[in-house]
Amino acid sequence: MLSLRNATMDEAVSLAKAHWNKLHEIPERALEEHRTTEYIRSICRDYPLDFIDLGMETGAVYWLDAGRDETIALRADIDALPTEQEPKHLCGHDAHTGTLLGAVHYLCAMKDELPYNVLFIFQPAEEGTRGAKAMIDHGLFEKVPQKPVRIFGIHNRPEVDCGDVVVHKGPLMSEKNIYTLTLRGVPGHGSLPHKCVDPIVAAAAFVTGLQTVVSRNVDPFQPVICTVNSVTAGSPDIPVPSEAVITGYFRSYDHQTHMRMGERLEKLALSTAEAYECECDLEVIHAVPPVFNREDMYEIAYRAAETAVGKEHIVDSMPCLASEDFAVLAEEVPGFFYWVGSGTPGKVCASWHDPDFCVDPHYMETSVPVICASAMMK
Repeated sequence: MLSLRNATMDEAVSLAKAHWNKLHEIPERALEEHRTTEYIRSICRDYPLDFIDLGMETGAVYWLDAGRDETIALRADIDALPTEQEPKHLCGHDAHTGTLLGAVHYLCAMKDELPYNVLFIFQPAEEGTRGAKAMIDHGLFEKVPQKPVRIFGIHNRPEVDCGDVVVHKGPLMSEKNIYTLTLRGVPGHGSLPHKCVDPIVAAAAFVTGLQTVVSRNVDPFQPVICTVNSVTAGSPDIPVPSEAVITGYFRSYDHQTHMRMGERLEKLALSTAEAYECECDLEVIHAVPPVFNREDMYEIAYRAAETAVGKEHIVDSMPCLASEDFAVLAEEVPGFFYWVGSGTPGKVCASWHDPDFCVDPHYMETSVPVICASAMMK
């Protein structure tokens, strides 16, 4: 069996940790990752890589030409989470970027032994699930010398102990749609409600009614989420405003269930507006498909993880209704997505986006070998 445990891998892990520490100090919002991008490019200039210019201000793509007939792609996201104060790395994308930079070091050193050429994708704007589509729209898979035959991605998982790797077959993360509902009424004086049409009342009815989409319109054995993220209307000085705006999303693993949720949300919005004598506009955006690990990719990924960390550290996990725009890339190229344990064993660790989120310092000792093995597995 292929062994990755050597001095070059030790160097790659050590460098990945150093990159991670530096990237953690320069968190940047989606599509604003200018310092992060410059850091990535400054590191990659020192390796025998071809820069693929997509004409994007942030993000970077490099191709390692190993003289092979096929190419494998490896992807990491680079953006931080927007917060009320400043961007912060509360989802571990800095660790993902550090991992891929560590993989650059190892795979370039092993260039003559690689069975594939390697495409390194440092993707901006995973938060908000916009970056993968932006890269595709800028010609990602047209501008590379070879379109990859497979693509692999990783994400840390605080609920899994550091050292373990989740290799899951089937749906792993959810399909997501984002909606914005605008209800328009007739503003006026609060003492003359009969001469007004109050969109706040209609909004309240919609929020209440929306709960029945999950409880009454969806198979209870299908995991789904249908939520309201924000309701904006009026002010203390305007008792009856002209409009109320509601935003939210719905998520599922099963596409037919997803379509059913969309139908019900639309009918509920229209009927609620009519019942409360409002006009309405509903915008629904399909954000991302589900992350689905195919059976044929599962076998390859399992062997890669076994090579990297040993069978005893391969675990399975329930899927998660979070979404990931790695799924957009995997619609273009067969893909597999790992969760790599980032939790400290014996400790309850904060989840993604929690203010107390952190990644165990030993994370790279697993993530770098796993992603490297994925590029070396025939």
